[in-house]
Amino acid sequence: MLFNSFTFGFFLFAVYFLYWALFNRTKQWRNLFLLAASYFFYGSWDWRFLGLIFAISVVDFVSGAAIYKTEKQGVRKVILVAALIINLGVLGFFKYYNFFTDSLIQVLKVVRVHTSLHTMNIILPVGISFFTFQGLSYVLDIYYKKFKPTKDVVAFMTFISFFPQLVAGPIERAKDLLPQFTADVRRKAFDYDEARLGFIQIAIGLFKKMVIADRIAVYVDHVHANVGAVGGGAVALALVFFALQLYLDFSAYSQIAIGTARVLGYKLSTNFNSPYTATSFKEFWARWHITLTGWFRDYLYFPLGGSRKGQLRTYINVMIIFVVSGLWHGALWTFVVWGVLNGLALVAFDKMFRLNPIHLWGKLFSCVFVVGFWTLSLAFFRAASCAQAILLLKNLFVPTTNILALGLCARELIFSALCIVGLFGVEFLQRYKQTKADVAMLHFSLPLRWALYLLLVFGTIFFGVYGMGNDVAFIYFQF
Repeated sequence: MLFNSFTFGFFLFAVYFLYWALFNRTKQWRNLFLLAASYFFYGSWDWRFLGLIFAISVVDFVSGAAIYKTEKQGVRKVILVAALIINLGVLGFFKYYNFFTDSLIQVLKVVRVHTSLHTMNIILPVGISFFTFQGLSYVLDIYYKKFKPTKDVVAFMTFISFFPQLVAGPIERAKDLLPQFTADVRRKAFDYDEARLGFIQIAIGLFKKMVIADRIAVYVDHVHANVGAVGGGAVALALVFFALQLYLDFSAYSQIAIGTARVLGYKLSTNFNSPYTATSFKEFWARWHITLTGWFRDYLYFPLGGSRKGQLRTYINVMIIFVVSGLWHGALWTFVVWGVLNGLALVAFDKMFRLNPIHLWGKLFSCVFVVGFWTLSLAFFRAASCAQAILLLKNLFVPTTNILALGLCARELIFSALCIVGLFGVEFLQRYKQTKADVAMLHFSLPLRWALYLLLVFGTIFFGVYGMGNDVAFIYFQF
């Protein structure tokens, strides 16, 4: 059930009206209804994996309670390790078994060792990387004595499976989201302004995804399908377009997720904060996929020692984080290379050269440098293989091809460019005016406000990309 589908639209409005009209009587009624709606949502992808998310929820709920009940550090550590093995074992089997098995087979072939190992036809459950990390953060926070476990199993299962952010985040911490389900409020007050803001965020997200991201994706897909036959300007434009597509696609999902939760009276974490205005690699990662970056920082980087054990150890820890981040994104060597490149950029430019200027022209140069390096690294993120990524980058320096012969006509390119310029103009204003576009819209005059509402809705309907052959799924669903 895709966010950008009529099916989800009907589902959301049904949940919205039933929630506020019938199931907003007590905490128990709300949580049971949202749990049922979330399981229905997840089951619409593949009902067979409902048992998986249920089992993970039970393991994390029981583990958290068991860790909290004992003060014996040895016992606490054993329970934590067991929870980690189960969660990461399930994630590893579904996501990485074939990757590591195939890699081992290739190594053994090189040294001429026969093996009976073979890959398996494994279906990757949607969102498994997200809900396993969310559950683990609950157990880890209890272990580090940062959070007390809940006794409300229904509220906890709703926290793990909450449908707006279930399949692609934001990755929520228990301290932020779980209390919203355990709060013993008899009847939640309906907030009209919050509901309006939520629907505005959904509309903006759908516009970004369907009108801009899915349109430029047509061009990107054409170039990657013909890597050996394109070069110069076409490759450069495809690289830039993919950087924009990835950001617009994923930030759109996060915006729709936040808006969907908001119309139901819940608050999710911000996942993006104008990352393409960053003037250092450190700032970029503080603004890109914020909840995942924070997860790796708190549960991997700090336990490894962070920056407390000398400069060399800090660099090593940074590289470990980025290699793991690459593997988290996908079981391919292309993602590992992408992670290594970004780790090296952070170490080399932010740590050694202190890239973070204070003057306007220096900021502009740094922003172009940071985003430019990121864009080139995405050749590995998007390519099917390292060889294809290297060929694409090499073709930047061959004679240019006709950039209009790759899926988009001149009118569509101009339209996309205008939308992108307008969108990033709004983002720059949001950053430097310290206000958000959706909040600002509430203060516009009634005619202007409704003109913008209609522009978003009908713009998405009339200019959105539809039809067979267009990949309308959100990119991060595969992770």
